[in-house]
Amino acid sequence: MKKKILLFFLFILLGIGSGFLTYKVIILNKKVAVPDLKGQKPEAALSELTDIGLKLKVKGKNFDPVIPPGFILTQEPAAGESARLDSSVKVVLSLGPSTAQMPSVLGKNLADAVSFLERAGLKVLKTISVYSGNWPKGSVMAQDPNPGEKSGPVSLIVSNGPSEVSYYCPDFTGMSVAQAQNVTTALGLAPVFNSGMGGNSGMDVAVSSQKPGPGAKIVAGQKVFLFLGPADANSPLNGKKPVEGTN
Repeated sequence: MKKKILLFFLFILLGIGSGFLTYKVIILNKKVAVPDLKGQKPEAALSELTDIGLKLKVKGKNFDPVIPPGFILTQEPAAGESARLDSSVKVVLSLGPSTAQMPSVLGKNLADAVSFLERAGLKVLKTISVYSGNWPKGSVMAQDPNPGEKSGPVSLIVSNGPSEVSYYCPDFTGMSVAQAQNVTTALGLAPVFNSGMGGNSGMDVAVSSQKPGPGAKIVAGQKVFLFLGPADANSPLNGKKPVEGTN
């Protein structure tokens, strides 16, 4: 008889344990929508999360020019996403605006400058690109606030490099080597004279043909191939391969 009673209670306990485990599995797999905690004090956020079966975890602090110190700056998961019951919502608290001096990012490339400022707790509000022959392309050439001033949201001016100047190719036909060199130097072009006569700047040679031709659109720094021939010849010298430079 005692054995039967013992087995009866054992079955009851197993049933209760099985039911409890089933209940826990169902409950823990249940998900709820995460509320928007940004701008709240941690105490208020904790109360709101506790009411729906979630926990609060502070994972760090960061500077922010808008959110007051001690209030929630960011959260994970984001508002509206789902989270399992009894899981934690991780938040970052605001330290308020940084009052340190503004560091200099002048000369840094844009990506490095933005990364540097973000690590310092500073936000880049906007970037403006302008042409400049004095700063390498992609580098920061000006910032606001200036280095040494009170730090805050930052605006950056970034170099696009020198502006590309384009114009129409002049007619070099009939020019001497010296004349052609003067014109190409003034226009910022790279002359390429044909072999055999490139080093002879006497009056007996002149440009007989060119590539690009007269009137073609060119840009500063572009190569212009100039074929030399006798000064009294109008036709180009055939079979001469152009090479760079003259002496």
